[in-house]
Amino acid sequence: MSENYEEKREFLRVDLEKPLNFKTLKGEKLVTRPDVLSRNISASGLLLRTSTESSIPPLSSIVWIEVDDKIMNICAEIEEDLIIHKNGIFGRVVRIAEGEEGKSYDVGICFLRKKDMAPEDIQSLISE
Repeated sequence: MSENYEEKREFLRVDLEKPLNFKTLKGEKLVTRPDVLSRNISASGLLLRTSTESSIPPLSSIVWIEVDDKIMNICAEIEEDLIIHKNGIFGRVVRIAEGEEGKSYDVGICFLRKKDMAPEDIQSLISE
């Protein structure tokens, strides 16, 4: 690492490798994506890894990520403005990159916050 390297991340990331369920919002319904593993999590978002190209959500798409109680409590404690619904958190796909060459893909998700959305937009998300 270069001595001139400057960390640009705003939040600390915590490694978290476990199977993960998430759904991509398409039109008016959520579509489940298989073969997904979380890589790490922070107050601002989550990094996912998939080995299936068809499981990569489109850039800028809205996703709902199912998280366990422990992760939900950590996220809610760090950032109380998250859009939480049932056992999950809403986010937007902000980055897609190749992980292991030809074997996996990394997907960066930025959590959605209530302060950044109109109340009617939030209601349309949670009304599935």
